[in-house]
Amino acid sequence: MSGLNRLSAAILRALLAIAMTALFLMILVIVADVAMRFAINKPLTGAYDGVEILLVISVFYGLPAVIAGRHEIIIDLIDHFVPPGFVEFLRRFSSLLSALILGFMFLSMIDPARQAYLYGDLKLELNLPVWIVWVIALGGMAGGVLASILNLFGGLSGSPAYPADKGASE
Repeated sequence: MSGLNRLSAAILRALLAIAMTALFLMILVIVADVAMRFAINKPLTGAYDGVEILLVISVFYGLPAVIAGRHEIIIDLIDHFVPPGFVEFLRRFSSLLSALILGFMFLSMIDPARQAYLYGDLKLELNLPVWIVWVIALGGMAGGVLASILNLFGGLSGSPAYPADKGASE
């Protein structure tokens, strides 16, 4: 595996680890909030904003691993009727479309992030600047674009964390 491929795999594994950690912390915050409401009738301050931010992290940082592992929802209507080369063309074409759409979404997210920074928007309970949440989302979206581009050029088939795609039959 090339150095660039190794670096890309390490980045995607790190993003997945961040997403899993955020999901675990989200569960802990919810359990602590419910337990405190039940035990002492006082909710955990900032739980709503905290769960919202952790949800952003888990979704946007988990997306690149799904894309890199080619675990998107796929409906193989024509895979069994066309030659394997055409199926590979469709996979590459879908990776190109994915990279373009995620790239467009990334660019579309920059202006609201900039506006949140300029206007000084804050989260209600935590008084955390909203632009920080946008930067977190942009980081995850950049990982999604990276994963789509990697799939366009063959993916991470040599990486043990991302095994080669065996096809729709599995």
